[in-house]
Amino acid sequence: MDSIQQQHLPGVNFVPAAIAGLIWAYRFREGYEPEAIDPRDVPAALAAEDGWLWLHFSLTDRLARDWLSSFENLPEEARALFLAKDEPLGLHTIDHVIFGVIADFHSELGGESDHLGRLRFALSERLVISGRRHPLRSVEEIHRAVQKGLNLPAAGRLIETIIDRFCDSVARRVAGMADELDTAEDRVVEDMAATERVRLIEVRRMTVRVHRQLSSLALVLRDWEDEPEEESKPAMHIAAERLADRLQSLDHDILTLQERAKLLQDEVGARLAEETNRSLRALSILTALLLPGSLVAGIFGMNTKDLPFLETEGGFWFAIVIGAAATALFYWILRRVGAGLRI
Repeated sequence: MDSIQQQHLPGVNFVPAAIAGLIWAYRFREGYEPEAIDPRDVPAALAAEDGWLWLHFSLTDRLARDWLSSFENLPEEARALFLAKDEPLGLHTIDHVIFGVIADFHSELGGESDHLGRLRFALSERLVISGRRHPLRSVEEIHRAVQKGLNLPAAGRLIETIIDRFCDSVARRVAGMADELDTAEDRVVEDMAATERVRLIEVRRMTVRVHRQLSSLALVLRDWEDEPEEESKPAMHIAAERLADRLQSLDHDILTLQERAKLLQDEVGARLAEETNRSLRALSILTALLLPGSLVAGIFGMNTKDLPFLETEGGFWFAIVIGAAATALFYWILRRVGAGLRI
């Protein structure tokens, strides 16, 4: 269904009968603008000796997965990556092909989404194949830039640019969450803590979710960069160390926000607990002061003989005075013994 809908999107050359699930195909050549490739012309473009290709697939299409599983230009391990159900972040090199999984935010029609997805990819010196189960924001941004003429000089620069765009999205969210925490902090100081619980929960949830992706992706890039040099790396240059440094810097900012949110959440919890204790204290004091009067009312409510003031004129008012006097005596005793009655 995803692949069929794509043929109606502007700027997307898609022919279901040619390569099922192919969302777009572009050819990049030095000195030329990116060229959208008809799926029927992909074999000829693969055989050409200049430039490189970008093929982007919807992995929700079973026929697309079938096509990828039979694409012999990729090693078996790379093909298995596109077919696997699990999507752990990773970066690997086999037979001069770099393949792996990186994180990106979902792309939604209504605006930015906080949900995180996965982009699977495999790249050689002259080919990049990528696939996703849900539209991804950074990939869509680069696609729009390519439609406007962005020419990437090498296949490795595509993956590098996608990770850079993901970092840009994280940086925007860091700034937004910092503003949210500033607002929450001001309201907590103004003693309006009760209204900030939901805001802080959302910020903490987002920081935890993003921290996992940033730390994992930075570790993946570090590990890949630390591997022994192979001929494939210079030919398909990916600035892994620079990207890892940027991801770790963003992760540090995320952890700072996470700690701020936790401290504010603790303060909000303490404020709410204080308000609850104050309310319970007021209720306890009120209950204690009503006990003597309730005792007097209970005694005069007994339906027995010899009940005082039963036949006395104005007996009701005598009972009220006794109850009030008992309450006043109880209050005086509490003050004498040092019980704090201030709410």
